[in-house]
Amino acid sequence: MTAGFGIFAGAQAQMASRQAERQSDAAMNLFQQLHQIPVGAIQVPISAGTGVYQMNDLLMPKAGYMWSVRRLTASGYSAGSVIAYKGGVVTGTGANAAYSGGGEPFPFSAAGAATIGRGELLLDAGDALIIVCSTITLSPGFPGVQINGAADCFEKWRLPEYLGLGRK
Repeated sequence: MTAGFGIFAGAQAQMASRQAERQSDAAMNLFQQLHQIPVGAIQVPISAGTGVYQMNDLLMPKAGYMWSVRRLTASGYSAGSVIAYKGGVVTGTGANAAYSGGGEPFPFSAAGAATIGRGELLLDAGDALIIVCSTITLSPGFPGVQINGAADCFEKWRLPEYLGLGRK
């Protein structure tokens, strides 16, 4: 009777070890396919205290990928309003660019860095950040408002895993 129990216990331990190994492999796989990338490193040109910046190549994930923006920093100004919108419509170009609305706002109450939780500011392919500045007073030596940040970038199908859904 004890020999049978020992075989059963050994098989159970081996199964538990294999499951732990699979979970470790899955975590390593996610780690290898998740990268933090720079967002921005842009300068919003300011004319008469206002400026709008939309550059999809810099502020939007590529097809098949998602971004979870984790940090945004706005600097180079001492007064005014800076809002990063997720989506929306920009009309005109250059100094004549104007934001026409339609996006989700992420406002900066003052120049500085904002840290954002995982999954709180998700961008899918086609979602771009649009930076809108109004009533800006630039800091000495700055020709425009500086926007920098970082985002977790991962393949879209990994979103549930990234958010921790389906884990026990």
